[in-house]
Amino acid sequence: MIFSKKDSVIFPAVVAVGILATPDAFAENNSSKAVSEVEEILVTANKREESIQTVGISVSALQADELEIRGATEFADYAVSIPNLSFGATDDGVLANRTISIRGIQGINTTSFYIDDIPLEESIDPLVLDVERIEVLRGPQGTLYGARGLGGTIRVITKKPDFEEMSSRIHASISSTEKGGANYLVDGAVNIPLANNAGLRLTGYYQYEEGVFDRVVGPSTAPGMVVPAGTTDALTGSPAGSEDDVDDKTIYGLQAALLVEPTDVLSLNGRVMHQKTELDGFPLADDVTDASGFTLSGDDFTQERLFDVDEGGEDEWTQVSFNIDYKTGFGTFTSSTGYFSRETDESEDSSEFISFTLLGVIFEGPAAAVSSPIFQSLEFDTLVEEVRFVSDFDGPFQLTMGIFYQTTDDNEAFDPPNIAPGFGDAVIKTVRNPTEGFNPGDLIFRSSAETEIEELGIFGELSYQLTERLSATLGIRYFDTEVETDSLYDGFAAGGLTVRQTSQAEDGFNLKGLLEYEANDNVFLYASIAEGFRIGGANRNLPAPLGCPAQYMALGFTEEETATYNSDELLTYEIGAKTTWNDGRAILNAAAFYNDFDDIQQRILLTCGFDFTANFGTARTVGAEVEVTLAPTDNLLLQAMLGYTDAEFTDSELGLVEDGDPLQQVPELTASAAIEYNAPLGFSDYNWFTRTDIAYVDKSISTVVSSSAPRTRPSYTLVNTRIGLKNEQNEFTLFIDNLSDEDAIYSDNRTLAAEAAGRPRIVRNRPRTIGLEFRREF
Repeated sequence: MIFSKKDSVIFPAVVAVGILATPDAFAENNSSKAVSEVEEILVTANKREESIQTVGISVSALQADELEIRGATEFADYAVSIPNLSFGATDDGVLANRTISIRGIQGINTTSFYIDDIPLEESIDPLVLDVERIEVLRGPQGTLYGARGLGGTIRVITKKPDFEEMSSRIHASISSTEKGGANYLVDGAVNIPLANNAGLRLTGYYQYEEGVFDRVVGPSTAPGMVVPAGTTDALTGSPAGSEDDVDDKTIYGLQAALLVEPTDVLSLNGRVMHQKTELDGFPLADDVTDASGFTLSGDDFTQERLFDVDEGGEDEWTQVSFNIDYKTGFGTFTSSTGYFSRETDESEDSSEFISFTLLGVIFEGPAAAVSSPIFQSLEFDTLVEEVRFVSDFDGPFQLTMGIFYQTTDDNEAFDPPNIAPGFGDAVIKTVRNPTEGFNPGDLIFRSSAETEIEELGIFGELSYQLTERLSATLGIRYFDTEVETDSLYDGFAAGGLTVRQTSQAEDGFNLKGLLEYEANDNVFLYASIAEGFRIGGANRNLPAPLGCPAQYMALGFTEEETATYNSDELLTYEIGAKTTWNDGRAILNAAAFYNDFDDIQQRILLTCGFDFTANFGTARTVGAEVEVTLAPTDNLLLQAMLGYTDAEFTDSELGLVEDGDPLQQVPELTASAAIEYNAPLGFSDYNWFTRTDIAYVDKSISTVVSSSAPRTRPSYTLVNTRIGLKNEQNEFTLFIDNLSDEDAIYSDNRTLAAEAAGRPRIVRNRPRTIGLEFRREF
């Protein structure tokens, strides 16, 4: 450990809290920052540059300097501060399973994720170390952004090369995490003017986080395990013991951006981004209580296992984008081309699932311990092209229109090894009919699915200035999607070799209407109605030998209904106000919404260990967001954000949900606040600064095991605080993340190996982390 736990927690906390408690004592030294008004933020949410205060969408925007002073590097660092945004882990594995919910619209692919103009998978987590800003658009973005923008859209806007001068920066941090050890991060960027009209920007980063979970190996009390009296090492086949900090994580990446403007009207912008994440183990806590709730505590950093089976994996992705902008006297034509490739390989300990569910249930005998990892691989390739025109007409009309095309190849495979030789007799004695051909070394289960998705969109938004202060916008998007899946299943758990082909196709229209009224220079009002959709798809096979068909039939589904699922639909009504007060020193923005959510795509986890997605149920979500930013003095900045969402089902599905049940992973309240103070030291060119961020996330349903026994994740409050010195070139910061050492449950992980064995795995935050940070501009 770098610091003594006692000293490293108490001393910086007292200093930081003491400073924050008495900002007025330093008010006399307020000339350094000279904040006469809250900084204006420009966004491109409507694919044209506009002030955030005059755009008819509920938008949160985080600028580069705010991300830096918050110490935000990953998605979770800033996501907890966005009103009405929540996230969970509703897919398989760890590295590619995050889903994002905005305004209660939850599930896979309900929130689109963009880097600049290119849509990517929502589960990727690029380090935000060289970005211009992050925009979070709330509400369906079905006309301009198409599929997946059902609940909203997150856009990471990168920094562009500068033609003017050579510049560079470096950033490094070192920290210590309780329950773990040393972490470090180093990143840097250099801007190189190549000519009067060309520039190159290069960025690189490396981050290491030491693990906090320990694995204890030996006989377990896991559900279904029969442990003979006196049995120890013979049961597991490996010596009992422990391994510390099994979930070390390393992230590294490179970026290169080239901007060329050969003429005053033509701009060429290319970018390559590459990131790789290596995870030595799964950072997941165990929960062995009943399904009615969690028992996670600060001491729950032990993973008890039958075998010392390595977990973890690698996630590697590359994005290449190329933009061409051509300006005319009446608008700009843009071509955005993107290619994204991703490979994810993970392994998980599935010994309990194999031992208890497969061998104990299928063969109706006492469970026997079998060491068995399960391997998952994902390969994802997508090509995107969008051509659009954004007008700059003289007169009352403005137009945004374009054509979008995306093709995606998504390959997923599960490949558990064969049953280990030598396990033999213990299993064969439990088989009802040993002559069926089951022998040691037989294949348990494997699957592969190759999915091709084609999406076509033609979109347009036409705005008309009805009066000097009132304007109306009409938007429409035609979409045509096709999904084809070829899947293969094999092994005795799948009933032998099975090959299946499925296809699903849809087309239709999304509409949008918007009224905007600029009451005066400081008050902007809007009202909108908009539609959104999420494309359908195909499911994996549900193995008969495990009893899956009987289980989905008991829920009222036929085999045909479990093969594919269609798009779901969202209709939202929204009103909002954006106001500026006290000569720009105060901003108060608010929005209220009502959503109708129909034919919802929902994943149903069967007790056989497999799941499928189906369209069922309707829901409504109603709520509001309020964002306040104040600069009461030239040195003090205050921020507060509040989100409220009431999200519940409005009909019943036997055995699944009841009318009035809350939607999964939707907290009713989300709130955050920040206080930032900056003042000169008086005896040097350095300023001292401090900032504290507080985020509150209400309790929510994490997994609906049954309508009568939902699994609920409790509310949590996270506090980060920072204090430092800064001049034009250098910055030194002492920081404490998770000051109160809160145990926050983000979600329970949907894994085959854990859930089917009756042991959910919990996605949680990291314990208190204390560190030092350095930045330098050259």
